[in-house]
Parts: sequence; C-alpha cells; structure tokens
Amino acid sequence: MNKDSHIGILGNGVEGQAVEKYLLAHGYSNVKIFDEKFEGEEGSFEEAKKCDVLFRSPGVKVDRFQDFEGKMTSATKFFMEHAKGKVIGVTGTKGKGTTSSLIFEMLKEDGRDAHLGGNIGTPPLEFLDDLKDGSWTVLEMSSFQLQDLEVSPHVAVVLMTTSEHLDYHADKAEYWDAKKNIVRGQGAEDLLVLNADYDYAEEFKKEAKGHVMEVSRSKELKEGVHTEGPVILYCTPNTCEMVGMAKKVALPGPHNLENVMAAVAVCRWIDVPIPAIQKVLYSFAGLPHRLELVREKDGVKFYNDSFSTTPETCIAAAHAFDGGTHLICGGSEKNSDYSEWAKDLQNNEKVVSVVLIGVTADQMEEELKKAEPQEFPVKIYRCETFEEAVKQCAEVAKEGEYVILSPAAASFDMFKNYKERGEAFREVVGGL
Repeated sequence: MNKDSHIGILGNGVEGQAVEKYLLAHGYSNVKIFDEKFEGEEGSFEEAKKCDVLFRSPGVKVDRFQDFEGKMTSATKFFMEHAKGKVIGVTGTKGKGTTSSLIFEMLKEDGRDAHLGGNIGTPPLEFLDDLKDGSWTVLEMSSFQLQDLEVSPHVAVVLMTTSEHLDYHADKAEYWDAKKNIVRGQGAEDLLVLNADYDYAEEFKKEAKGHVMEVSRSKELKEGVHTEGPVILYCTPNTCEMVGMAKKVALPGPHNLENVMAAVAVCRWIDVPIPAIQKVLYSFAGLPHRLELVREKDGVKFYNDSFSTTPETCIAAAHAFDGGTHLICGGSEKNSDYSEWAKDLQNNEKVVSVVLIGVTADQMEEELKKAEPQEFPVKIYRCETFEEAVKQCAEVAKEGEYVILSPAAASFDMFKNYKERGEAFREVVGGL
C-alpha cells in the first residue's frame, strides 16, 4: 500500500471513520468509504472491489470478498503490523471489556504508558502515532476482528469461550477458529492466559508456541491464579503469593472473579507490583451496562446488565448475588440455545421469577417449562412492553432481593443497541 493506492473502507461505523481519518492525515488521498446503507450515494461493495486495498470493518464478512484481487486488511491488522511497544489482546465470549479495563487500570496505577483500544476504548488507530517502544496497548478483540488476523499480541487472554455470533459465523467451529488467531502468531517469549474451568482451554493450548498460564475458580494450580478460601493466589513453579482477598473485590459476582484472575495473571507476569493490582481490584466497580447498580428502592437493588446478550452471561448474573433474584429476559433472535439456561435458572434457588419480553420470549418460556423442577420452580411472567416488565419486577420483589435486567438476547427488536436498552432501564427504574 502506497500513497497513490486506491483505498476502500468497508463500513461507515466508528472503526471505518477512524481508518479514513488516519489515512487522510498520513497523506493517503485516494480514500473512499463504501457502505451499503448509503444506497448508492457512495457506491456499493461491488464498486469497492475495484480498489487496490480494502479495509474491512468488523461487521463485514470475510467470505464476501473472496474474489477480491487486491490487498484485504482491517484496522486491527494494520495496527498490529505497525504498533510500537507491547500489545495485550483480550478475547472471549464475554468479559472482554471488563478484563481489558482491569488490566489497563493496573498498568496506569503502576505508572506505565498504557492505552486501551477496541470496542471498549478508543479505535486503536487514533493513538497509533503516540506509541513508543515502552508503551503497553490493551486491545479488546472480538471474533470479527480476529478472523483474518496474522500478527498476534505479545500477551493473549482468552476468557470463557462458548458459542456466540452464530448469526454471523457459520458454526461454533468457525467462531473458535477465528478466536484462535489471537495466539497462532505468537512466539516463544509470548504469553497465553486461559481459564482452566472451561473445555475450550485444551483446544487453545494446542496453538500455543510460548508460555501458557491458567486461572481457575475451582482448581488448585501449580502455575497461574486461583483462589484458596478467601485468598487470591498467583503461583509460579517455585512460589505462591497472595495478591488479594476475594471478598474485597469491588466487582460483583463469581464470574467477575474470573475476569479479575485473568487480569492478575497478566499483570503479575509483566511485573506490575501487588499494591497497584490491589488498589484496582478493590476500587474498580465495573463498566456501564455490566451488572451496574442503578438504584436501591424499598430495600430492592436494581442492576443493569443489558450487555448480557447470551444465555451464559444471564446465568452468571443469576448467580451473582446471595438473595432472591428477579430477572428480565428476552429480546431479538441470535439463534441461541436456551435449554441449559432454563435448566440452570430452574435449579437456582435464588431465582424467584423471570419476566419475559421480546421475540425470544416464546422460546424462553417453552424451555423454562420443560425444565421446571419440583423444588425451586421459577415464576414466569410475560409482558408486552419493556416498561411493564420493569414494573412487574418492582411489584413482586421484596426487601433484600434483586431485580436484574439480564436479557440473554440481543436488543434489536425494541432498541438500537444494548446501550439504549440499558439507558431505558435506568430511566424506568429512576421513575419508579
């Protein structure tokens, strides 16, 4: 790619606009954005195939341009090929944003030149020119961004990986294959962090060429991060050290402890001191729309977990607190399987009721009824509108209980995105 190349950008989203801004600022004058939403205003993807170079945005499928004869790249690929310093990449079905933020905050607390990029932060091309040899970049990396990646980060974190985006990927195998690019390009001096409590770990270990470190909530590890009673331990083959107390961690829920342990594994590996790590663990309370406390009213706490778009993350939310829990679930279709979700909720003595809304409500109700146990049957309510669902929960929840918006589905039947859904929840709860 040179300054005279005819460069096309596929998609006019945040990442596409960041690519255009970067290229124009660096003397690439023949740049054009192609987006099918323009309806001919800027041209279609077929016209884009006439370019010398194409930058693919995350939502554009790779196989749509199999017959493209020029160079195909992306903002993530370009960044990885040109970034100075060290890159820490974080992926997984859920938890990427929280774990990325934890690592970033720990690096900053240690006084390092740290940058946070990807879906959770600034588009990385916006700070590419600011990086130095001693810089650290933390990148939240989705399967869309990893699918055609050839240069892997120096430190790769792979959190719980199940099945996600099957409306985009052909199947679970393709989804996992895309994720594996985070480690395939690593060298002998690089680090891969995995969660030993999930089956995916063995599959990803096979790709590792460098050091592998694991975390676990249920196993004692000779090397990695695990809990022993109330204590979080970081262990190497020669020694174990106490990093912190699990009960003091500001993030709620056992699933967040997994994110914490992954961040600890990375930061101790790169010699961030324990006091800096502890300060973040005990103060960082989470990101918006991820088990975010919105309000307490009449002894009932209302939590916004709108970012929960899969059955697995809703299960995690249902286990987050020691008290009666009322869930608001449902949304647009992502081809998710709700059978295990239903079994877990029906066998969780803390789940009192589930209020169902949206396109997936019928499927969810059917699975919940199939899974109904004798001991802890969950009360099922159906509501037509989002506001009705929140008010229904507020009506039945008792003092000391929890109301959690944790949809286990996408938002597009009622809202523009999960953020708008979360804002709506805040507004309704605020007006109770």
